[in-house]
Amino acid sequence: MTLTNETCPAELPNWCAQRHWSIFWILIVASVAVLAGRVCTIGSGAGKLSKPFYSANDRSRWATIRSLGDHGTFELDEVLASDNGKEWDTIDKVRSVGSDGNFHFYSSKPPLISVAGAGVYRLLNATTGLNLETDALIVVRILLIVFNVIPWGIYLWFVARMINSVPVRDWARYFILGCACFATYLLPFGVTLNNHLPAAVCVMIALYCISEIVRKKTHLSRHFFSAGLFGALAVAFELPALSFLGLAGLVCFWQSTRKTLVSFVPPVLMVSGLILALNWMAFGQLKPAYNQRQDGPEIFRVTGNFDDGLDGGSLPIEIQSQLNTVRFSEPEVEQGAWPSTPRKIKRWVVRDRNSKSTAQVAIVRDEASDSSSDAKSKEYRILEWGNWYDYPGSYWLNSNNRKSAVDQGQASQSIYAFHLLFGHHGIFSLTPIWLISFAGMFALAMGAKMGGSYQMRWLGAVGIALSVVVFVFYVFRPEMDRNYGGYCCTARWFLWLVPIWSMCMLPVVDWLGSSQRGKFVCFLLMFLSVVSAWIPSNNPWVMPWLYEIWQYTGLPN
Repeated sequence: MTLTNETCPAELPNWCAQRHWSIFWILIVASVAVLAGRVCTIGSGAGKLSKPFYSANDRSRWATIRSLGDHGTFELDEVLASDNGKEWDTIDKVRSVGSDGNFHFYSSKPPLISVAGAGVYRLLNATTGLNLETDALIVVRILLIVFNVIPWGIYLWFVARMINSVPVRDWARYFILGCACFATYLLPFGVTLNNHLPAAVCVMIALYCISEIVRKKTHLSRHFFSAGLFGALAVAFELPALSFLGLAGLVCFWQSTRKTLVSFVPPVLMVSGLILALNWMAFGQLKPAYNQRQDGPEIFRVTGNFDDGLDGGSLPIEIQSQLNTVRFSEPEVEQGAWPSTPRKIKRWVVRDRNSKSTAQVAIVRDEASDSSSDAKSKEYRILEWGNWYDYPGSYWLNSNNRKSAVDQGQASQSIYAFHLLFGHHGIFSLTPIWLISFAGMFALAMGAKMGGSYQMRWLGAVGIALSVVVFVFYVFRPEMDRNYGGYCCTARWFLWLVPIWSMCMLPVVDWLGSSQRGKFVCFLLMFLSVVSAWIPSNNPWVMPWLYEIWQYTGLPN
C-alpha cells in the first residue's frame, strides 16, 4: 500500500495516525482552552454581573439547582423570596399546585440538567463550603467547567475520531475539525447552562458509534449500547432528537436485529424511565412542565351572558350549579389571558380560596363565534384548568405589553421559514459553512465515494431526513412558538444537528480541497462562520448581529 502526504486510508498506520492526532490535539486543546477562559471570566470585566446569569433561560435552571441543593425541593418559592430573590427570578417559570395543596413556582425546564447540577453543587458545598447564595460566581464557573468545558472536549475528540476513520484528504480532516472547534454556534453556548450543548455532545457520540457499527461490521455490543444510551439522552435534552433516535434505531436494526434488541433498546428504556421519574419527582406527573400550556378537557358548555359577573370576580350560579365534579366552597374568579391565539378569546380562571388543589376550572368564550344580535346567546366552555403559564404577572400573558417582539411570534410561516434559512436567524446566513454540509448530504445519499470506494449513504439519508423533519416541525408550530428560539444569537433549536451537519461536509470538502479555488471557497465560508459565531461568544443570549442590521431595512421580521 502506498501512502501519500495527502491521503490516508481508513485503517491508519501508527505514523499516519500520530501525525493526524498531533494536529487534532492542537485544535482541540486550543478550542477547549478558549472556552475555559470564557467560563473563568463570567461575571467579571467592564460588564460585571452581580450574578453570573445571562438570561432568564439559565436563571431558571440555576434557581432550581439552588433550590434543590439548599432546600431539597423543586419549588422555587424560597429562592425567589430570599433577600436577593430578584436576581434569581426568571420568566421561564410556571405555577402549579404542590403536594401541600398550595400554588408554587417551578422551572419550566426539564429537570435532568438541574438534578445533575444540584448533585455536583451539593458535593461542592459539602467539601468546600461554597454556596450559590454568597459564592455564585465561583460555583457557577466550576459547574460550567464540569457540564460544558469537559463535555466540549469530549465532543471534539469524537469529531476527530470519526473524521479520522474516513479515507479523505488530510486537509479535509483538519478543515472540518477546525470548523467544529471555532465556526459553529455551539461554542458561544458554552458560557451558559443550557440543553443545546449536551444534546450535541450526545448526538456526536451516538453518531460515532453508529458509524463504527456500519463501517467495521464487527457489531460490538458496546457500540449498540452507547448509540442507544446517548441517542436517548439527546432526546432528554432536545425532544425533537426523538427523530434521530428513531433513525439510529433503524440503522442499528438493519445491521443486527439481535444486538439492537439486546444492547440498543435497554439503555433507551432506562433513560426514558429516568426522565419520567424525574418529572414525577419534580411536578407530580409524567408530563413535563413546558407542555402545560393549555387547558384540559371540556367539562360542559353553558349559554348566557355572564361577562360582567365573571369580570367582577363572581361565579354565576348557572355555571356553579353544573360543576358537580368540582365543588366550590368559596369561588375565586380571576381573568386569564393565555393562551395566545389569532382569535379573540375571553378567559377566566376559577379556583377555590379554601382548597385550590381541587377546585380549578377555566371558562373560555370565543367572541368570534358569538352572535352580535343576541346578547344572551354567548356560549361559555368550562374546561379543566391546566395552563401553568397563566398566573398573575406572567411574562407570557397576552396582556403583557413588555413582551419582546420576537417572543410575540411570527404570523407568516413563509417569512419565518425564510429567516430560519437565509434571514436574520438563518442557518446559512449566520453559518455559511452549512452550505457545504447540505451539498454533502445529497452527495453522500447519491453514493459519493471517498478514498476511491468508501461510501456513507446512511449518513446522507439521515442528514436530509432530520434536517427536513426538524425544519418543518418548527415552521408549522403555532404562531406564538414561531419565535426563532427567543432572545438569543441563533435559531438555537437546530444546534443539536451540528454534529450531523459537520460530518456531512466530508465529501464536498474533500473534493474542494483538490484545488486552490476550492480551498479558497472553504476558507471564505469558514472565515464568515467563525466571525459570526464569535460575535456573541461572551453571551449567547443576545439577538443575532444580522437581526440588528435587519431592523434598519424595514423588511418583515
